[in-house]
Amino acid sequence: MFSVRKRPRNPAHPRFFPLADSLDGFEALLEESCLDGVLQLHFDMIRDCQPFRSSSNDQRIDALRNGLRDLLAWEHALEAGGQIGAWATPVEPEVCIEEPLELERLEVSEPGELNNERVVAEFWLRNYSVGLPVAARAGTYVDLGFADGFIPAGVDDTFGRRLGAVIEAVLRIAASFAWLSAQVPGSRRVLIGHNTQETTWTDATRSVHRWSEGELAGVASSDIGLGVASQAKELTLIVATPHGVFERLVPHATPLRSHDRPGLAAETAVQDAAATWGLPDFVMLPTVERKGPGVREFSDGLIVVGEIGVIVQVKTRETEPGTSARETSWIAKQISAAVKQVNGTARRLAAETTEMVNGRGQSIRIHGPSTRWGGVVIIEHPDPPGNYEIPTTESRIPVVVLLRRDWEFLFNQLRSSHAVVSYLHRVGVSTKVLGEEPQRYYELAAADAEASPGPIDPTIQGRGDYRSVPLLPSAPAGSDDDEAHGMVRLMLEDIANTHIEAEHVQDRQRFLASLDSLHVGNRSELGRMLLDGLQQVRLAGADSLSWRFRTFLAGQNRDQLGFGVCSTLTETTRLAFRAWLLLRHHERGPRENLAELTSIGVLLTPRNDGHRDWDTTMIAVQGDPELTEEELQQYQEL
Repeated sequence: MFSVRKRPRNPAHPRFFPLADSLDGFEALLEESCLDGVLQLHFDMIRDCQPFRSSSNDQRIDALRNGLRDLLAWEHALEAGGQIGAWATPVEPEVCIEEPLELERLEVSEPGELNNERVVAEFWLRNYSVGLPVAARAGTYVDLGFADGFIPAGVDDTFGRRLGAVIEAVLRIAASFAWLSAQVPGSRRVLIGHNTQETTWTDATRSVHRWSEGELAGVASSDIGLGVASQAKELTLIVATPHGVFERLVPHATPLRSHDRPGLAAETAVQDAAATWGLPDFVMLPTVERKGPGVREFSDGLIVVGEIGVIVQVKTRETEPGTSARETSWIAKQISAAVKQVNGTARRLAAETTEMVNGRGQSIRIHGPSTRWGGVVIIEHPDPPGNYEIPTTESRIPVVVLLRRDWEFLFNQLRSSHAVVSYLHRVGVSTKVLGEEPQRYYELAAADAEASPGPIDPTIQGRGDYRSVPLLPSAPAGSDDDEAHGMVRLMLEDIANTHIEAEHVQDRQRFLASLDSLHVGNRSELGRMLLDGLQQVRLAGADSLSWRFRTFLAGQNRDQLGFGVCSTLTETTRLAFRAWLLLRHHERGPRENLAELTSIGVLLTPRNDGHRDWDTTMIAVQGDPELTEEELQQYQEL
């Protein structure tokens, strides 16, 4: 609903806002998976506002509970066949008479349903005779309400007032949901099972542009296999691949938040792109540090994945653009200032370890001296001058200048923080012309596709199947199997969202970086193996176990990644998976120094209770496990 986690759902189990008049009823609704995927803060709020909970000392909470209590009562009344009717509440019935008549007694009736007509008061007169004028005023409020069960608590307790309170409660809950979601930095909804790349990567022969056969053949036979067509400021690339010629649309940058200052909105959009298509764990938010009598912002954020990182600076044109010459001058000044800021941050980071908060709100130690740094300057401009040549600026670290559109293109294309940061380190310098990063990307992708596979790392020679994929894929990540590619993201989300002790957060950060380093070209295949494996192991009988495994062998000084699916999660299967990982790790010993190696294993096991679709277990082995001969034999026999 609001979480970044969105699992493939059973249509028979829709998600909804549960309302119950008892704790048992509430727990029964939860069994229907109605809240699967919401934030913990959302769940806490829903639980605290339930109608069955007693009054609190907080009027705001009581107002929400009372509103939802009425809403639930009305729902039950409708289900029981109740109908909206009129409710009469006598307040000040009055008899209008003149002498010689005297009012002896006036008895006001109880409030009740108004059905055609209703007596609101009875009165007795003295000296009455036929023909004397007598008049009366009902002095009665008539309100809408359910005929059964609506008993006002007082004169001001009307159906209209209660209806207003119900609407107010619903609006407040909706606003609170949105506010709570906004408090989780980098939290974004990632859809799987819906190919979100369909509109940006299409077969060029079916393009709305109706490219001729000659035009497509010309692109396919060109040196770099790339054609560029810009229409109405929208960049369209024609890309030749081994599977045919495709059209790649590079959309405009996402709209900025209108309620924020443009500069702040641009910084937020840059962070959002990295957190949405990468992982928010690697997005380090800007911090403020004291310098002399004042304070200054410590960069516009960092993207740090393991031992590589980039320092981000965002420059936004907040005033109305002027002439081309004026905008050219503005961009040049901003690039110069941003590069200086990047270098200042790099010096600061290289000096010591820095504590920063990542996109999940966790405090992470950044060991700057051992991190390989690069810089990226992102230009946010509503109408940048055409063919602007990026000036060369001296820098102690590599710095790349991009449009925000191109920053979003890279993350959307690769869907991996590690892949994007690695790309920026690979190119190291800006393109000649601002806005040509997508073209450079596809030129490098074409070169990767034509390159011959390098020699096999001797540490994995003769082990498993050897497969070679280009470093940079031509097709956007997930375009081959969006559901499978998204499955890998969900697995990483499971690991990132698991509650662990504070002293282990740093270790998890490193393990997530290793898992995110899994090559983009291998993710869809892995995701499909996991999805199919979960489906297959569900067929295992109650007295049998079913397993599926996939290991990505590591090269020299790299972490080995293993993935498994098992039909059930018990202490026995957990220990068996640990044994499998220890064995795979031990097998690296004859060719490498185990004391310096790490192997990471992730196990998925299906669930049938409706709360989750599967459980995710991660185990990491670091250093030499020093297996005995007996243990080694036992593990090999499993």
